Amino acid sequence: MSSSDGYLVVGGDSLVGGGLVRALIRRNQRVIASTRRPDSVGEGKVFLDFESESRFMVPAGINYVYIVAAATNYERCETDPLAYRINVEFTPRLVGWLLEQGVFVTFISTNSVFGGDRPWPHEDDPHSPGIPYARQKAEAEIAIQEIVRRLNAADRINVVRLTKILGRTTSPLPNWFRAWDRGEAIEPFSDLTFAPMSVRFVGESLATIGEFRAPGALHLSGAENVSYVDLARCLAARMGVPATLISPTTAEAKGVHIPFKPKYSGIGMQKTTHITGLQPQVLDDVVLDISRELCIDGNP
Repeated sequence: MSSSDGYLVVGGDSLVGGGLVRALIRRNQRVIASTRRPDSVGEGKVFLDFESESRFMVPAGINYVYIVAAATNYERCETDPLAYRINVEFTPRLVGWLLEQGVFVTFISTNSVFGGDRPWPHEDDPHSPGIPYARQKAEAEIAIQEIVRRLNAADRINVVRLTKILGRTTSPLPNWFRAWDRGEAIEPFSDLTFAPMSVRFVGESLATIGEFRAPGALHLSGAENVSYVDLARCLAARMGVPATLISPTTAEAKGVHIPFKPKYSGIGMQKTTHITGLQPQVLDDVVLDISRELCIDGNP
């Protein structure tokens, strides 16, 4: 991109969107974020309402748009018809409006479209979604592909699928930190598998993908399929917390319903690595980034 170009992050107030905005700013890029609150519009913020029938017009000087915003709560996607419309109707419609205006678009999707039964699915592997949220994201990808074909715009869009993103405020981490501060043990689940990444890693990686403008399907993933017990032990070691303050259990034993319990959470990045040089993030680096967040916020 040239120095006169700029980025728009749709969903810049979200965990991922905020990390991306900060990464772009660190790279001295011009970036603005969208908001659904008219009273928040100002420098660096532009109004965008997914539900509006009015065509969204890209601000002057913006040549690249990341669509991070979505209805992501699993329960809401199962019960709220508006969540379906946001994910499957309104978002593809926005993608079409953006492509018609000549910008490059990154649409953020999820590892859950693969269902979690196959290890390390590749970027172009077939989908097998299970839960409603995954089905909605898979339907959105299909709807977007149809729009892309109609507009002959395949060279101006990519779909970036993500595994689980962790920041210091991501559940259950705040409860863990408070318990450890009180000298109490936590009970992480050993039967919940994921491939975590840090907010910083995802933000920087998405910024790099924006610089390459590589079309097609891309992946960002943690390097390992781990349990929450593995995460807790790694965090405790980093923070100097005694191992005795970790008491592993299971979601089943606690009677906790987990809507998405994949056998495999990590997704393959071979194609993405070949194009961009990005590598999956190892657990130690995820934990290091979280500990840095805690230090920045003035916590031990």
